[in-house]
Amino acid sequence: MIRILLWAILMTNLCCSNLFAQNHVDTVAIVKQLEMILDRDQKTRKGIDSVDFMQMIDSTNLVQIETLIAKYGWMGRSFVGDKGNSALFLVIQHSDLETQLKYIPLLQESVKIGEARPSNLALMQDRILMRQGKKQIYGSQVVFNNTGGQEFYPIEDEKNVNIRRAELGMMPLEEYAKFFGIEYILPTE
Repeated sequence: MIRILLWAILMTNLCCSNLFAQNHVDTVAIVKQLEMILDRDQKTRKGIDSVDFMQMIDSTNLVQIETLIAKYGWMGRSFVGDKGNSALFLVIQHSDLETQLKYIPLLQESVKIGEARPSNLALMQDRILMRQGKKQIYGSQVVFNNTGGQEFYPIEDEKNVNIRRAELGMMPLEEYAKFFGIEYILPTE
């Protein structure tokens, strides 16, 4: 009888110990996965990989990112590092408007608590506004003009754009324009 009772206690402890055990999160594997996603995202945009596959790569990346967000939330820099956090942002930034609108509140909260870059939020806000046919706030979005050159998508209150950019730690628009081969002069009126 004592043997049966001890055996029952032992089995109960073994079975129930998994219920109370903390789940181990393999952050190294998550970071590695995010870095691979970031690498794939950027290769097509830098001409290292075929642009023909960009849509397929973006959709595959999005499935993986959404799975991770569903499990862990918007993973901040203290959890997955700057590269991992950038992977989240870039994949959502390169997705459709509906997806961007779905996840921007998570990015806003992450910025608010210091776990994501404010400049990433600015880029996503501008991209959303542009897709909605509204003027952008921070001047981060560039489009092709009628002559095939690049220019900034229209900017709300353009004469004060550098003030808004500075508040988020972003470089002046004149300097940012050089990355796109744009000669930009801030309007005075």
